[in-house]
Amino acid sequence: MSKLALFGGTPVRSTLFPNQAGIGVEEKAAAQRVLDTQMLSGYRGNASAYRGGVKIQALEKAWSEKFGNKHSIAINSCTSALHVACGAIGLKPGDEVIVTPYSMTCSATAPLLWGATPVFADVEKDYFCLDPEDVERKITDKTKAIIAVDIFGQPFSEQIMEIAERHELWVIEDAAQAVGASNEYGQFTGNLGHISCFSFTQGKHLTAGEGGMITTNDDNLAERCRFLLNHAEAVVNDIADWQTSPLTDSRKELWGFNMRMTEIQAAIVQEQLKKLDFFIGKRQENAEYLSNALEYLSPIEAGITRPNCTHTYYCQPFLYDQEAAEGIHRDVFINAVKAELMPMRGRESEGVRMGNGYIKPLYRMPIFADRYIPVERTSFITYDPIYPLPNVEKLWKDELFLHLYLAPPTSRMDLDDIIEAFNKVWTNRAELHQCLNHTIKKGN
Repeated sequence: MSKLALFGGTPVRSTLFPNQAGIGVEEKAAAQRVLDTQMLSGYRGNASAYRGGVKIQALEKAWSEKFGNKHSIAINSCTSALHVACGAIGLKPGDEVIVTPYSMTCSATAPLLWGATPVFADVEKDYFCLDPEDVERKITDKTKAIIAVDIFGQPFSEQIMEIAERHELWVIEDAAQAVGASNEYGQFTGNLGHISCFSFTQGKHLTAGEGGMITTNDDNLAERCRFLLNHAEAVVNDIADWQTSPLTDSRKELWGFNMRMTEIQAAIVQEQLKKLDFFIGKRQENAEYLSNALEYLSPIEAGITRPNCTHTYYCQPFLYDQEAAEGIHRDVFINAVKAELMPMRGRESEGVRMGNGYIKPLYRMPIFADRYIPVERTSFITYDPIYPLPNVEKLWKDELFLHLYLAPPTSRMDLDDIIEAFNKVWTNRAELHQCLNHTIKKGN
């Protein structure tokens, strides 16, 4: 009789994991106070109110005070923040932007909005951020910027900024997954590039369902961002003395969007910001507990943190060694672990929050196929010889897996169920071998 749940055995866990949104009475009260004012947005497309309402400006001030950046600019999503950042640095058709293939799609598609071309570089095999050596190899006379992602909660390499300085390039930091993390010099994310972008979508460290933040220490970039997210052309037209402004050149060429955050979102995020240190501390504590508990399983190695940096664990990465797993592929092993567990409450449709290989590399998306991968190529069984990015290919296909059961109110009992699931699958790995052998024989 099978012991593994994958083959009909009794699973380790039969109850849902707790929802990790972290919404409490403080956020509910803050939202209610905004509702009581009946002023849900203080933005207008004119010069007198283009910076938003009371809650927006209070959140921006609190953000700058918390993380030490000069300008914080609330926006409706991190995707919008990336679009605005690309416009603020002046991207135009013919420009190239070096991007990672291992992130949310918007980290690579944002340059397309301005007619620029994303160019993919490989990632580090140990920290999973952009690989500085491959970034430098991809620089041409058309390169205008680098979009560096603080993936999974870890800051990107400081070498990226050194490369950018040598080649006079802009660096846009996508810090959507890494609020509160810091680099080897103690600088918080949001201060590591020329302009940085954060996310408050569901599942992030701080959430209002949707929302984002742009940060920069550059006055001109900040002004351009504020105009771009709120009808730049209308705001500039409404400024009586715009022709005498030192920013005249940067203003007159801009047209804008409506990418404004609401007062309710700002009020919720500001309350969550007060809890951020607690949120991060629990994620780090839970990640360490799992790392220590799983280090005795020979196929599994916890992802490491860049020296002298802090990792805030949007999710926790692990590496899988198929040889040490006696030939059992990562996908087979992790699917067996997932069968022992349960989804999060309120997110049942998403299944168990554990993933094989993160995402398919972005250069394999149809939108990029004509640009980077030959149309006649229909199989990607081997690493693409025309566009070789070996680190990301290996991580995606064979080596990396992630889990998201980290944030409070996740308890030690919850984590112990995850540990038990891994141990159970490893102890009963003979069942996986039998299944694989049966499949192979059937295929023959």
